[in-house]
Amino acid sequence: MMAASVNSPFSADDKSNWLLYLLTDSALPTGGFVASSGLEASFQAGLIPSASTLPDFTLSAAHSFAFNTVPFVRAGYYTVDSEDPIAALEDADATCEALMIGNTVARRASLAQGVAMLTLHIKCFSPDDEVVKQWKKMIRAGKVDGHFAICFGLVCRQLSVSIENTSHLWLYLFTRTLYSSAVRMNIIGPYEAQRMLLRAKEGIEDVVQKTMHLTMDDACQTNPLLDVCQGMHDRLYTRLFNS
Repeated sequence: MMAASVNSPFSADDKSNWLLYLLTDSALPTGGFVASSGLEASFQAGLIPSASTLPDFTLSAAHSFAFNTVPFVRAGYYTVDSEDPIAALEDADATCEALMIGNTVARRASLAQGVAMLTLHIKCFSPDDEVVKQWKKMIRAGKVDGHFAICFGLVCRQLSVSIENTSHLWLYLFTRTLYSSAVRMNIIGPYEAQRMLLRAKEGIEDVVQKTMHLTMDDACQTNPLLDVCQGMHDRLYTRLFNS
């Protein structure tokens, strides 16, 4: 069999693309597999009466999630441009904590996934990254909280992922989590989930554009009912997910 040419247009030789493939891997050890991002509680509360309503729910959830978290992803991303990146991280993280303190379930998931993201970066991508290592030490010491959005933005910046791709990746992972959770809850089947995920692209792209320039001062909830439902997750009689 003839070997593929090194100049083949199908060769994946772009490091940034390869990193994106890794970061979208469902096996990435950041704890996302045990989270439903509020889908389980919302389903039991009757907000998703049938499979046909799942796309509308997903778009509304993504819209609220983006306006609530993308400003902090962006803040974490740009902290390394500051004279004191750690101080900038502390400020952004404290603001994120103030916004999330009312939702115990979402806060717990955010903290668990935040430190997991830093651990992944240190163990797999850049073991000599002093900023990330120092930030993780501060989290472990209880000096800061270490929310996922802040850590995600920081790691993507340290991996030289563009801010545009960082925002797209953040919302893609959220959307995929919802559909993956819906499959495990038997709301839809795996083929239907992939079809819905593909069709979600246009709506998610619109959300990305609307939140691309938001700052921490712009962070808000656009669907408070979803936040309330997620906060009730620990009270569910039966549950598959941690959040």
